[in-house]
Amino acid sequence: MDTRDRILNAFNQLASHRDFDAITVFQIAQKAGVSRATFYRHFKDKYDVMNYNYSSLLQKHIEQGKITSMKDLFELLLEEGIRYWKPLLPLFRSEGANSLYTFIRDYSYDAARCLYEYHSLYAQDECMNHMSMKEEFQLHLFASGAAEIYEDWIRGKYPLSSKEAAQAMYEILPSFLKTEDFENMLSHMNR
Repeated sequence: MDTRDRILNAFNQLASHRDFDAITVFQIAQKAGVSRATFYRHFKDKYDVMNYNYSSLLQKHIEQGKITSMKDLFELLLEEGIRYWKPLLPLFRSEGANSLYTFIRDYSYDAARCLYEYHSLYAQDECMNHMSMKEEFQLHLFASGAAEIYEDWIRGKYPLSSKEAAQAMYEILPSFLKTEDFENMLSHMNR
């Protein structure tokens, strides 16, 4: 196991039974068996570790080719939400600019925007498609709502299966992110 994973696992063990605000970098480093200097070589702070949970999990599934459509992505995130995040629900109580909600919202927005821009290149349009103000607004609205509903769904507020919830999310996804050629591009990126 590499050092980043040891630090992440130590953080997750602490987060499963402690409030996020009570966790310190010293405790994380000690539990991981590394020095504070080693911790800081890999992460900026405890928020960075918390957010790495989400991005590394998603990246792992993308690299394994498990995501070929936006519905696949939503279903995977929801399934992982129960398996992976349920023990870490207290992390959603973090607040401020570095909160888990803010990270998920911004990460989702940035990832969708990158996919949109990649799609424009993939489609080899003569005139590069730039996201319109309306599309940008729709994407922000979707990312904000999806980040909040993600926690609510994990907490059991909406008794839908992961497939049902993924379908519902897909239905309200901005249309420019669910075109057939966009999903084909997503599928090709995973090969």
